[in-house]
Amino acid sequence: MAARLLPALLGLAAAAPTAERITSLPGYGKPPSPQYSGWLKGGNATSGGMSTLHYWFAAYEGKDDWRTKPVVLWLNGGPGSSSLLGFMQEAGPLLVGQGGALVENPWSWNKVANVVALEAPGGVGFSYCEAQKTGGHCGWTDKTTAKANANAVRDFFVKFPELADNDFFITGESYAGVYCPTLARELVDGNDAGAKPRVNLVGMAVGDPCTDNAAQKDSMDMLWYGHKHGFVPDDDFKLLWNECGSRVARDVDPAGGLRAAPTLRESENATCLAAHRKFLLTTSRSFSQTWAKGFINDVSLYGVSALVRWDVPGSLNYEQASWLNSEDVRAALHVSDAPSKDWPGPSDAWVYESSYAACSGIARDAEHPSMIDFYAYLAPKLPGAILVFNGDTDPCVSYEGTRTAIKEVGFAEVNAYRPWFFNATAAAAAFITEQKDILFGPDLSTEAAGPQLGGHVVDYDHGLSFATVHGSGHMVPQFRPRASLTFIAHVLENAPLAPPLPGDADLAAMSDDDFDAFLDTWVGDAQTAAYI
Repeated sequence: MAARLLPALLGLAAAAPTAERITSLPGYGKPPSPQYSGWLKGGNATSGGMSTLHYWFAAYEGKDDWRTKPVVLWLNGGPGSSSLLGFMQEAGPLLVGQGGALVENPWSWNKVANVVALEAPGGVGFSYCEAQKTGGHCGWTDKTTAKANANAVRDFFVKFPELADNDFFITGESYAGVYCPTLARELVDGNDAGAKPRVNLVGMAVGDPCTDNAAQKDSMDMLWYGHKHGFVPDDDFKLLWNECGSRVARDVDPAGGLRAAPTLRESENATCLAAHRKFLLTTSRSFSQTWAKGFINDVSLYGVSALVRWDVPGSLNYEQASWLNSEDVRAALHVSDAPSKDWPGPSDAWVYESSYAACSGIARDAEHPSMIDFYAYLAPKLPGAILVFNGDTDPCVSYEGTRTAIKEVGFAEVNAYRPWFFNATAAAAAFITEQKDILFGPDLSTEAAGPQLGGHVVDYDHGLSFATVHGSGHMVPQFRPRASLTFIAHVLENAPLAPPLPGDADLAAMSDDDFDAFLDTWVGDAQTAAYI
């Protein structure tokens, strides 16, 4: 009864927007489940006026009625990265496959929930601000982005009133490590202030995220990362790090001329300069994202080398951009009136300014908190789980800094650091050899392997957890799709990823024989259907 009352009280339509239903996708046909695409009302940009944000919604695929299932919002980061990147290369129902064809994703997150991707903020993807209609551009901050995204979320539930009472989860990766917690706080505070419609925010899953400048400083340094994984000899690292004062942040030139420049101290010292240049050689120009000769995958260390630029024919990103820039596709998605004609954007004139101490040059203080402070505020207020996860081979955001940041939230540890597992189901031979792009699921096999290590997890009070994803790079649902579907299902159910461990005193009190028996039993339990 309550689910029917809210739309009536608000004077809203009783069903999803028929005019925004996707009836057919060019090159594919009818979507595998109901899908919708259109516009949501955002908020005022810092400059550029009111924003209009593009959403793409894919209903739950399964036997149950999708109107009864949770809603999962997906956000990519950047800032300036379209969320259709994750929707069509990672967690969505249809992936860009070989030759740019659309293929069904066997491990799509809409196997367990409704999934909606939001292109944000205005100027990214098909989303826009008012100034773009007359040749202007958008300017944003973390704060104005969060407000606009919150407005868009509420407008989504106006358009889909049948979902308004369902559990809602915010997910994303990379700079969405800022977008997700800041949006969550806007929604929580808005609910408390009586904003309508009320959003039933339950939990979050945030991957490989910008979290805290201080905690993540070294782990985001390419020299530090290269040394950790054996690309830089110990003597060279000690020279560059300790004597030359070298720090190598990722430096991306959209035109492809990336050059990880030495610091001033290096350039004045021939020994340091030579060591720095050897570092560039051994690390594929400091794990470059754009160097045409790159030989290391910059977002998944053990993946095949592949460029992330959008202008290189044959690359996955190029294939996705080519499809989305088609007039037929724009019409199918109901975005033909978008001012931007060159997806994914944003234009060179687009401006973004960080407001918080995460992936920025801002020092953390009372006026400029980091996401540590946001999690400390949000976790006690949300009824479900907050999972912060990180691929354990990610060159962009290495897990050590993220793990430290979540520990520094300061909540009591309730379940110690321990392994978690997933079920390594088989993939169809045709999916591996003829359909999927080479970057998706590099560990997939035509043979089922049963329970396999998913990573490690530690649980804190108030439902906050940190987990690594074993063998994954930056985009976890792309590189470890089976493991990612396992953990998102656990987040939706507010269930632990692995059984608890005894306390230190109990572990120490066991005899060797008792511990051996316990260890066998614990691993067996962790690999049962209840967890994998």
